[in-house]
Amino acid sequence: MKRSMATLLLACCMLAFCAAPRPAIAKEAGDVSELYITIYNGDLALVKEKRSFNLASGRQQFILDNVSGRLNPSTVHLSFPEGVDFELLEQNFDYDLVNMDKMLEKFIGRELTLVDDYQKTEQRVTLLSTSGGRVVKDSRGQILLNPPGRIVLPSGSADELLLRPTLSWDLWAGKAGTHTGEISYLSGGLDWKADYVVMLAADDASADIEGWVTLTNNSGTTFENANLKLVAGDVNRAPEYDGYADDMYMMADAEMAQEAPGGFAEESFFEYHLYDLQRPTTVRNNQQKQIGLLTASSISTKKLFVFDGRNGGDVSVKVQFENSEENNMGMPLPKGVVRVFKADSRGQAQFVGEDRIDHTPRDEDVRLTIGNAFDIKGETVRKDYKDIGRGYTETWEITLKNHKESEDVTVTVPFNIWGDWSIFSSTTDYVKKDANTAEFKVDVPADGETSFTFQYRVDWR
Repeated sequence: MKRSMATLLLACCMLAFCAAPRPAIAKEAGDVSELYITIYNGDLALVKEKRSFNLASGRQQFILDNVSGRLNPSTVHLSFPEGVDFELLEQNFDYDLVNMDKMLEKFIGRELTLVDDYQKTEQRVTLLSTSGGRVVKDSRGQILLNPPGRIVLPSGSADELLLRPTLSWDLWAGKAGTHTGEISYLSGGLDWKADYVVMLAADDASADIEGWVTLTNNSGTTFENANLKLVAGDVNRAPEYDGYADDMYMMADAEMAQEAPGGFAEESFFEYHLYDLQRPTTVRNNQQKQIGLLTASSISTKKLFVFDGRNGGDVSVKVQFENSEENNMGMPLPKGVVRVFKADSRGQAQFVGEDRIDHTPRDEDVRLTIGNAFDIKGETVRKDYKDIGRGYTETWEITLKNHKESEDVTVTVPFNIWGDWSIFSSTTDYVKKDANTAEFKVDVPADGETSFTFQYRVDWR
């Protein structure tokens, strides 16, 4: 009786297995009909694409090729229009793409044809190893290391090797029909940065500026006719991805702040800024692409000279301008490198320096450190120090020399003081910039020098 029951149970299991719907041969999803890419700072992108799926009723398999080779499988999301009854059962991401080493590894221990075009010979050899070179055994049992000639593989050898990164899905659908599905995922291998070119006028009082976006695609995939958006801001990321980040896909509409035909339109997005390219573009694999971000003419600038009063050193040269509409600008500036040029006496543009800026909102100042002044020098000397018990006093003398023959200059001199301090004597005006800094502005005539002294007291409490 027990044996009969066991036999009956086994038969039922076999019948159930045979009756279960089995997935048919994998079908290819349709080509990408719409493609959207949002690229963040720091090697991260959100990819959205729409493809047609010829769904059958029941369980089935689909293959999607030409996806990013750096996609994060845990962030892949598939959706169909409302009313399509489906369930995603399994997902595989294959990215081990074909190359010569992988093809040869497949034939280790098997016979291949070795053709020497120079000697016009052909022989059958057995491939023993591909590590550090090719090791083969000929028909006489001799071991040959990196033999001359080319290896010819049998036809169809690459059938099981991947030519492009591929997603494969095992899914179930309630009924047959052709529908457009939307696939989205996060991917590495895509990044962007901003670069700026500033052309100073002859008097250094104005400038023209151009901003460029540089896209880098190392994802292993070319994105054709993509609708491109860039996010400027420091997006927090966990050390490892954990599940599907729904909030990353919630692209809320907002009023465009600035827009140029075919260029970027800027808008506020969450606590970041979004730059939307107003035309499709193709971003090829292993390519750097530059796209114009902004152009502004006749912006007002200031040239500043700064000397560190306490530590001395060189007099640095800075260029400052306000990122405001009143100054012919006003677009929030993504972080990047600003390169400054100026025309020489022959009208040829020469490079004068560069600096890196952080994300800069509108109506904020941009201050660039260009280099050190050649003709302006500074000296700083501590003339006196007195211990007064619960504190001390110091006397300093600072001398600024201007070797320019026909240009008066103003030098800003910040001086750091720590503790509870007060300046009780100074031969020039100053302002208290913050709790630890006094700042002097000193006029220095052409081919001349200016010295000033000041005394301060620090009390310990």
